[in-house]
Amino acid sequence: MRIEQTIITDISSVEKIYTEAIAYQHQQTGYSWYPFSPSFIKQEIEEKRHFKVVTDEDEIAGVFSVMNVDPIIWNDDKGKEAIYLHRMAILNNYRGKNIAKRVVEWAMIEAFKSKKKFIRIDTWASNKKLITYYQNLGFRLIGKKQLPPKSNLPAHYNNIEVSLFEIKL
Repeated sequence: MRIEQTIITDISSVEKIYTEAIAYQHQQTGYSWYPFSPSFIKQEIEEKRHFKVVTDEDEIAGVFSVMNVDPIIWNDDKGKEAIYLHRMAILNNYRGKNIAKRVVEWAMIEAFKSKKKFIRIDTWASNKKLITYYQNLGFRLIGKKQLPPKSNLPAHYNNIEVSLFEIKL
C-alpha cells in the first residue's frame, strides 16, 4: 500500500468512502459525521491536505486529511508543533488490514521531515471503541475539550466534547 495526495478525479471515490464510513460510525455509535460536500473535499484536495491510501491493485482503500495548524481543537495557530490527522476513513473491505497504522507511520515520517514534535488526532469523547483503537496505535490520551457551538470546523464538531490524543516523536 502507498499513500498519495488525493486528486480531483478521486472525489467520487472519496465520497463513497465517506458515505460508507458514516454508515459504519452510525451503526457502531448512533452518531456520525455529516456528509461532506464535493466542494469541501475539492477544497482539501486543492490545498494539498487530502490523502488516499492506495492498494497494490490501485484501489483507494481509505482517505484522511492533514492540517498543520489547528487553532480551534488544539489551540495551535502557529503550526510549529504537530501534524493533525482528521477524517480518517477506511472502506469496510479493508478494515483490519492495518491501514490506520500505515497512516500513522506515514504521518510520523512527515512530522519528522517537517521538524514537528507530535502527531495529533481527536475523536468524540464518548467513542470508547475508537479511543481504545487510537491508544493501541500508540496515541496517548492527553485530555478532553468541549468545542464551541459554532466554528469554522465541519458541522459534526459543533458543541461536542472530543478526546485529544498525541504521539510524541
